[in-house]
Amino acid sequence: MALKPTFLKLHRWIGLSVGLLLMIQALTGVALVFRDELERVVQPSLIVQVGPAALPVQTVLDAVPAAHPKAKINRADFPTQTDQAVIVKWTLKEQRWLTAVDPYTGNIVRDGPQNNWPLEWVFNLHDQLLAGPAGETLIGIEGVVLVFLIVSGLIYWWPGRKRFRQGFRVKLDGSADIRWRTLHRAVGAGVSVLLLVSALTGILMVWKDPFRDVLSTFTKVERKPSPKVAELAGVPKLPVDRLIENARESYDMAPLRQLRFSSGGRVVAVYLDSDSRTIRPDGTSQVYYNAYDGAVLDRYVAGEMAPASEMVDWLYPVHIGLWGGLFTKLLLMLTGLTLVGMGASGLWLWYSRTSKRRRRKA
Repeated sequence: MALKPTFLKLHRWIGLSVGLLLMIQALTGVALVFRDELERVVQPSLIVQVGPAALPVQTVLDAVPAAHPKAKINRADFPTQTDQAVIVKWTLKEQRWLTAVDPYTGNIVRDGPQNNWPLEWVFNLHDQLLAGPAGETLIGIEGVVLVFLIVSGLIYWWPGRKRFRQGFRVKLDGSADIRWRTLHRAVGAGVSVLLLVSALTGILMVWKDPFRDVLSTFTKVERKPSPKVAELAGVPKLPVDRLIENARESYDMAPLRQLRFSSGGRVVAVYLDSDSRTIRPDGTSQVYYNAYDGAVLDRYVAGEMAPASEMVDWLYPVHIGLWGGLFTKLLLMLTGLTLVGMGASGLWLWYSRTSKRRRRKA
């Protein structure tokens, strides 16, 4: 194929340009595959003594403004393990903070800015390169580059249908250059499909809203609700426990997984497990309430939406390997480590090639 040398040059120089960034993305992605398990090891203070009964959720949340009077609570995450603290996410003067609260005593067991939490820092590095929306856009571009590297590598590697098996042969009896080059090609071809799935799902997650817009031109697509409630001066908000109880009664007493606060805290979204309604691993039944009177403003329930909406929401579990349980998580971890190896071997091959040229010139 006449274009093969051109694709090889593009593959080599683009790979060298973004190789280090791709390796960082791969390593942080590997860590996030087992984030829940690592959280308990990296931050043992989150493990608490199980008490006879958990406190009301409102009491747990109130521990944050009691310690930080100007805190604006955005979200609370409730763990699946009974011996783990509730994580409350909030902002203060545009700075994001996390506070871990013991659900049995109401005591704060860990507190600090977002980047002081190791795995939260790793997530922000992987998701936004610690640079906010601009970093997220750069991650999307990096995903597009990875897709090009995969496709161009496959074009150069393709040995033809008759010699297909030979494309996976690693020459162990040649020089170090030959061994690493054939290993780089064979392994790259072997994991290309998994890398392509990871790259494409990552790209679509970065530009999820435009992706929904495109889908909506062909079929029905539900969007995440974003209701607003006007402020009512002097009117107190309901305890969140009443909203949680109402939501659970509507959805088979499903476990609480998350609370999200929007519209200045006047809209409360209750996220419940949705295992009985969908096969999606992270599926939730979301009910949006008016915090003043408890009126239901909207719903977003996994398993009850249009197929296109379900497809969009499947991007995340596929991207992090949740869709097949432990097997796919391990498979994704190995794929990430392979990408690190591909980047390292590519750098070594380039270094070996240029050093040989220098010696010849000398």
